[in-house]
Amino acid sequence: MHKISKLGKKALIAAAALVLTAGAASAQSAPASPSNAPELDKLIREAMLYAYPYQEFMKMRHEALEVKDSATATTLNHFRHARHLATPQDRWANAPIRDTFYSTGWLDVGHAPVVLSVPETQGRYYVVAMIGADLNTFAYVGSRLGGTSARKIAVVGPQWNGAVPQADQIVRAPTRDVYLNLRVLVRDEADLPAAHAVQDGFQIQGASPQAQDGPRILPRPQDWGRFVDVVNESLVRNPPPGSEQTLLQRFAQVGICGQSCSWDRLPPAVQQRWLALAPEIEKTELKSRLNAERKSAASQRRNGWLPYRLPDGFGTDYLTRAASAAMAGGILGLEAAEATYFFGSVDGNNQALGNGNRYRLRLPQGRLPADAFWSIALYEFVENGRQFLLDNPLHRYAITDRTPGLTFNADGSLEIWLQPQDPGADKRANWLPTPAKNRFLLVARAYQPWPEMLDPSWVMEPVELIQPD
Repeated sequence: MHKISKLGKKALIAAAALVLTAGAASAQSAPASPSNAPELDKLIREAMLYAYPYQEFMKMRHEALEVKDSATATTLNHFRHARHLATPQDRWANAPIRDTFYSTGWLDVGHAPVVLSVPETQGRYYVVAMIGADLNTFAYVGSRLGGTSARKIAVVGPQWNGAVPQADQIVRAPTRDVYLNLRVLVRDEADLPAAHAVQDGFQIQGASPQAQDGPRILPRPQDWGRFVDVVNESLVRNPPPGSEQTLLQRFAQVGICGQSCSWDRLPPAVQQRWLALAPEIEKTELKSRLNAERKSAASQRRNGWLPYRLPDGFGTDYLTRAASAAMAGGILGLEAAEATYFFGSVDGNNQALGNGNRYRLRLPQGRLPADAFWSIALYEFVENGRQFLLDNPLHRYAITDRTPGLTFNADGSLEIWLQPQDPGADKRANWLPTPAKNRFLLVARAYQPWPEMLDPSWVMEPVELIQPD
């Protein structure tokens, strides 16, 4: 055991920022609520947008740790591993990825550090995103930043000043409750046993497998009194950084501040405004916002592709953070340096892909410019605009750096043939089957993209419609 010495730049910044403690929150006294109705409504809206991710985080935590038959069920300090590659029968998410297995884990570092043991992956790509109670990703552990050798990472709570277990790296978490999202590369069906072995090599050693002081208030959808109390309990467990103390002092007027705030302490008039405003805010500003942004994304398309490069944090953009939480659009996403994406639902002439048409996609470099791996996956639009893998005789759902037998042109470029019918023996190796009638979506994924791909000026080649013979 040793004392914390070199935490690194991120850890020092995080530690310095965490000056708003639960004790400070409990010392606050909630000021009188605004008497002016528009001012009250504005404050409730701001407080809800700020607080929404805390509720969503606690809801995810509850479903994983307390609901035994949930899709994410696990126990504290243990990973739950996905074990099979997505197929056309999978409907658990839109556009499911087949490049990596997902694993999820939950930590409580309030009373003692925990140690994440990473196995030797023998060059296999992996990344662990560490996500705090405010749904910001505060650290990455993976092959991009640390290679693929075995190592141990100590995850230390924001207010821990005691001894830390011997480890190769120390990460200071900004919140007590932490969500881990692990991705491990899987090459194909034959690679499953080896990929599973790598997954099993990720272990979490904690001081207590079952914390005795876990959250007591259970999240409940559309229960806005419960929303206020869940958020306040989370703020006590996970005090925000000192830079947000002024916000909490203001939000105390409408019941969001931590230990000194609760639904029952709010005046009836403020409770009524919460009940009137919150459902509409959730519907129109959160759950509909990302959909509206997607509809207006046409102006951002280049060559028919919509780029998706996530920043490394939300900062003070609380509206986007809340909308991402409501839609799961950015909570678990990786920053652009880890993974960059391009979405294509139209061809180079801005016409919808599909409807039995034939297309060609050219990759001038014979690949996407990425160090870890790349893929171009195809998803069929089905009921309600959802997108799933397309059943086809080749059982081929993507063209990737792992696709065997690809043929390249003399200049090194790669042509991908997108059509329902077999294009013939000379093109079959590069054939990605498309639906005979429905529209489809292409998702290009580049993990550990080259710097050129991070530049906004970099664009994909357009999908080219092949005119009928």
